[in-house]
Amino acid sequence: MESSPSPPLIPLPKITQQIEIIGFLNQHLRTQQDLIIESTQLLLSSSLTKQCSQLHSYLLNRLTKRTVSWISRSFKANSSFHQLTLSLQNLSLLTSPHGIGSKKFRWVLSEELPRLANELNRVESIRSYLQSAIQLEALVGDLEDATLFVMACQTGNMFSSKLSSSSISDDTARKHDKMLQAIKAMNDIEEVLVTVVKFHPQWQCLLRSVDVRVDKILAALRPQIFADHRALLASLGWPPKLLLSENGSEQITGLTNPLVLMQEDKKINYSQSFIALCALQHLQNKREDRKLNNNLTKREKQNLWLWAINEVVSPIASRMEYHFGKWTEQPEYMFALAYKVTRDFITGVDDVLQPLIDKARLISCSAKEAWVFAMVQMLSGFLEKKVFSLLAEKYKVKHLKTDVLSSWLHLIDLIIAFDKKMQSLVNLNTCFLTESENFDGPSRGMSVLSIFCDRHDWLKIWAKLEFKNAWATLNTELKEEKTWVVSSKCKLGIDADEEHLLSTIEDHKAPPIAELFLQIIWKLIDRCQTMPSIFSRAQFIRSAAGRFIC
Repeated sequence: MESSPSPPLIPLPKITQQIEIIGFLNQHLRTQQDLIIESTQLLLSSSLTKQCSQLHSYLLNRLTKRTVSWISRSFKANSSFHQLTLSLQNLSLLTSPHGIGSKKFRWVLSEELPRLANELNRVESIRSYLQSAIQLEALVGDLEDATLFVMACQTGNMFSSKLSSSSISDDTARKHDKMLQAIKAMNDIEEVLVTVVKFHPQWQCLLRSVDVRVDKILAALRPQIFADHRALLASLGWPPKLLLSENGSEQITGLTNPLVLMQEDKKINYSQSFIALCALQHLQNKREDRKLNNNLTKREKQNLWLWAINEVVSPIASRMEYHFGKWTEQPEYMFALAYKVTRDFITGVDDVLQPLIDKARLISCSAKEAWVFAMVQMLSGFLEKKVFSLLAEKYKVKHLKTDVLSSWLHLIDLIIAFDKKMQSLVNLNTCFLTESENFDGPSRGMSVLSIFCDRHDWLKIWAKLEFKNAWATLNTELKEEKTWVVSSKCKLGIDADEEHLLSTIEDHKAPPIAELFLQIIWKLIDRCQTMPSIFSRAQFIRSAAGRFIC
């Protein structure tokens, strides 16, 4: 068996290289002392290492430049070959019987390319649909997880005094965080759905399925948030007690505002709950806007209505309505109590709740306007259910119409005065508005006369009563002779022609009855000016003042 070949020997340097190396060593290492110095200080080794490094850098730099130059020439050559190939292909298309002018080429352009483009669009649409569906599924899953946590937390007794402050703080913080996560998830879902409606309106099944799931979650989550907010308000001592005397609201004692007297920890909890409620309402408005736009219907402009402010008004309204029920025959006490409560709390509401509304980033929302608006709506609701409904029933009885006329018109007088006072509260500390100004916006709806906007039958009754009362006043004046007399001064020594030339406007002035007639009409028109609906105002003017002209 043959032995394995031995490894090749390293070639020895040439004679000239050996002589140069020996000369180099003899030059630097002449004696044994030089060897000892070199072994300790390594002067020669460091010098050789430095020279090798410099040579290596020089070589690498030269190689890099050569490589870049070669690549550049290669790219230029490749570009030239590519242009040559395109030129040859174009030449082939022009000269070949199957080129641009052939039937096959025209068939490719007319049928194959459009079909390929449609297929690509279909694939892209499927990809976009799947991407949106997966994104929505993930967001709805996050929403469901956060909602389950919120629903699992204790609700009504969270702010009870029996629980320790540390446990209340921890539970409230965790629940608030999960609540904000749920609201954020719903906002993210809404943004995706708005994009789908805008760019892919044909995905109706996806929209409906997501809306159904979110609506179910909202149906469970919103009552929970409201219940927590009401429990928190109750723990703050809201609503305050109304200390009234038997003589009515003129002797109501000063009312304390628990919102102003909140401690720091409860103030933080209330602020978080208030902002969460505002965020939920903002989300609800966005969802309604998207659905209405999707159905091509126009959303009517509504008055300012904040859930968080309504939750403040609702408990105190229940106490006020208890006293209203005792004053159905003395409605002036109702208006006095409503105005006093609104006025006494409006400063505290503006100071405490307006910063929270600003923090919630609700644009063009005023705590003061929302507070006044909610109080007006509260009084309007009571008058509609307990007062005007009874008067409307009595109006149908013939022998009670006279009593209804006086009661109804007296109530309208109180409403007009009340609306002006409430508007002055809204304009309080607002320099650029005056009490007599009429302007568009939420304040236009702050009128108890809004009752008649939805009850056209009551509006007709009111117009008839106003016309009947005005006609009675006018009829009385018509019987007075002095209202028809025009004063004329006798001018001695002047004939008729000269008197006509020297006459003035005073000499041709209409009788006083004409001015009285216009005053009655303008008074009728002015009595409905605070009514929010233009259509209702026009209908009232046509039914009341218009009958004097027709």
